[in-house]
Amino acid sequence: MTAIVDYPIVDCDSHISEDLDRLRELTDEKYRHLAPRMMDQGHGEMFAMAGNYMPQPPGFSWGETTIPGGFTREPREPMKYADGHVVGFDPKQRLELMTEQGVWGSVIFPSMGLFSGVIQNGEIAAGICRGVNRYVAEFCSADTDRLWNTATVPICDPYLAIQEAKYAVEELNAVAIYSPSGMHGPVPVYNDFYAPFFDAIAELGVPFCTHTGAAVIANRGLAAERFPGRFAPYHMTTHVCEAMIAAAGILLYGLLDKRPELKVGFFEAGAGWAPFWVASMHEKWEMMGWTMPEVVADPFETFRDRCFVTVEADEANLHATMEYFEDMAVGWSSDLPHFDCENMGAPKTLLENERLTDAQKYRLLHANTVDFFGLKVPVAAQAAAE
Repeated sequence: MTAIVDYPIVDCDSHISEDLDRLRELTDEKYRHLAPRMMDQGHGEMFAMAGNYMPQPPGFSWGETTIPGGFTREPREPMKYADGHVVGFDPKQRLELMTEQGVWGSVIFPSMGLFSGVIQNGEIAAGICRGVNRYVAEFCSADTDRLWNTATVPICDPYLAIQEAKYAVEELNAVAIYSPSGMHGPVPVYNDFYAPFFDAIAELGVPFCTHTGAAVIANRGLAAERFPGRFAPYHMTTHVCEAMIAAAGILLYGLLDKRPELKVGFFEAGAGWAPFWVASMHEKWEMMGWTMPEVVADPFETFRDRCFVTVEADEANLHATMEYFEDMAVGWSSDLPHFDCENMGAPKTLLENERLTDAQKYRLLHANTVDFFGLKVPVAAQAAAE
């Protein structure tokens, strides 16, 4: 591995492209016919899962969504999902690319498996999540020192979600539990309806993350209500605005104050919004804290110490965000191999950012992610970097 800096670089959020045939094999037989699949439609494909059907968005093809820069290729031609970039499907190819880029490790999320969060039938959702979580764990088994798996849960039913979270952490060694940013259960995740679920996550000792992506086949939420048929603002809203709402609810309903050991991340939403949003929470807490007695600690301090947001290498005003949060709460994400991933997910742009100090780069590229997930980076990796 080419040493770029004197510490192991860790990617807090990258993805795989699931081999959907293998994913079905890993899904329990009772739910196998409902597992994610692509239905061939000539030049196009229809994505199907648990009775939900999603054609490829107008002008897009599914294969383009899982290749970096997929929508900016010249000439553009339709691509089938299975023809997406090989680093999404093959863990050996992923590890080779990471080594070439000087990246030691990566926290792994699925791609199509993100959609399992919108299934409204709890039993079916649990069955699909189990298959997705097994698949991600199998991918990461290629090198568990460098690839760390996360796990999704059937968020529509908190008790089934608890069961899947326990299975994923205790049997699959998942380093985090996540669900979509929007509201995909009967109430938002910060409602007391989910109190037993968050109690269980805190006891398991792993973070909870909201990770957008699943909202694109949901029939409710900000994006679905306001931007039907216009993918650009739809995509922006599902990724950023839903994360902002989740953050406000989680902090201002006292979810973290009630569980001092719990950490929460808001993933694939960028970070530029966070200083303004957290400053607003701080102001409301100072001026009208009596309206939210559960919020004992300053929301700014809670966010800085126990929350986490992700940035790609070219994030705007990153230096200001880091300064506001005292170099905490933010980690670098490659988002590999998705279409909006820049420079094949390499951290080069961030490393060359002259507005960031070396200490800030260290926090972004290593320490904040390791601390948030509680990752164990092998001593050999530390020595190799040095």
